[in-house]
Amino acid sequence: MPQIFSVFQIVIDKDLSDLINKEGHNCHVKSKARIEAMMDGDVRLGIMHDCYTKVAEVVADDLEHVFEVGNIGPEDRITRLDKMHSISVGDIVADADGNCSVVCNVGFTPLAQSFHRLLSKELA
Repeated sequence: MPQIFSVFQIVIDKDLSDLINKEGHNCHVKSKARIEAMMDGDVRLGIMHDCYTKVAEVVADDLEHVFEVGNIGPEDRITRLDKMHSISVGDIVADADGNCSVVCNVGFTPLAQSFHRLLSKELA
């Protein structure tokens, strides 16, 4: 049964992108957090430093369907709230009940409850 899922990503704006290109990924916590999330699916640094932004809401049946819609559409199932890239490793998806999962190399890993409170303002 379809429900609305929230998608959280680490958004790198143009100014930060320019800084990263000039000084490297260690120049800013957001950049370091994005690399850790993308390479290892480790979202701890990004959550602890408030790097994640709710970028979209996706109407889907389950997490696998969110991944599909976030990568190939249909676009009418996505409500974009901010700059969003295709759903990939290190992104966080929350279901309608607030249960959060991290996109991994293969499948999803539930996010520890201790991190849910840090995302709570974004979940609202």
